[in-house]
Amino acid sequence: MKQERARRLIIREWDQWVQAQPIDSGRATGRDSLKFFVELQDERSALLNFKARGRDKWQVVHDWLLDARRVHWIGLEGSRP
Repeated sequence: MKQERARRLIIREWDQWVQAQPIDSGRATGRDSLKFFVELQDERSALLNFKARGRDKWQVVHDWLLDARRVHWIGLEGSRP
């Protein structure tokens, strides 16, 4: 699957997944996105069948969720590097 299609589908899946979780979707963090990713892995989801171009797929998915403003960056200075 091409990355752009995977990105759209993963964000859509995240939006559905987060509604079923005991978290405020506006307060989701990297820990939440890791839980989401691990669940996709455990399900052997076809959504993870994309080429990561040498990067860790978890990092790719997490970056997509950050860029889509689904997950908030919590850094020492409060802003994403």
